[in-house]
Amino acid sequence: MAQDGTFIQQKLAFGSYMIEWFNGLYTDTAALTEFKARPVAQAIQWAPSRMIDEAESMLAAFRKNENGPPGSTTKLPIVLLATDDDFLGTGADWGGAHTDFELVQILKDGSWYEHREVNHDRRIQVVIVASESDTAKSIAAQLSAYLQQPKHRYFDSTYQFGQYAVPAGNQLETKRVDWMQIKTEAKNIKILAGDIALKCVVPIFRAPGVGEPNDGTTNNPPGYPLVRLVQAQQSMGADFTELAAGDERLSE
Repeated sequence: MAQDGTFIQQKLAFGSYMIEWFNGLYTDTAALTEFKARPVAQAIQWAPSRMIDEAESMLAAFRKNENGPPGSTTKLPIVLLATDDDFLGTGADWGGAHTDFELVQILKDGSWYEHREVNHDRRIQVVIVASESDTAKSIAAQLSAYLQQPKHRYFDSTYQFGQYAVPAGNQLETKRVDWMQIKTEAKNIKILAGDIALKCVVPIFRAPGVGEPNDGTTNNPPGYPLVRLVQAQQSMGADFTELAAGDERLSE
């Protein structure tokens, strides 16, 4: 499919989803005012660790990050994102039946490729770290409100296949997120964590390999060769009529 894998695209898409949320934040505490004024890369980051039991490790890893000017990565609040590394196929109750490869055209009148879809569930955890509870709760409340809007129930990932950029959908399993307070020994730090469950579609494409027959187009990649049928019914009918007219046995 793509040279950089077929699952990193979901993280890229969710990152864009969170940037849109960040751009619409309102500020109701002094800490949120400073948070909103930062470049988004210093306000929201993917953490190398995963899940609730690693929340403090996620924060420690974040503070060691050297992105931005000195001291920028020690500021609170911060929103950290983590995702699981499991693969869980989507159940049939969500339309997660996995189909076999079928021939499709990505563009009308374009080349033909083999295509199938892989459906799977993915969990993304959002960890909010603030120096006081009001700011942590405000961030959680604003993200919950963002998720509640129908237009934010869905977002696309973009998958690159040769010359084609192919969108594929991700859907929130539920619009509700339950934010759980994470106990920490660190003083003056409030941590809230919530899980966002996604139903993801991954498009898989195949094209003829090197040395295999293809359609001879300049498309990247060339598609599978076309099979053309020649219809000869009219000429066969004319021949049959001529034979019947000249054959006494058929005219009896």
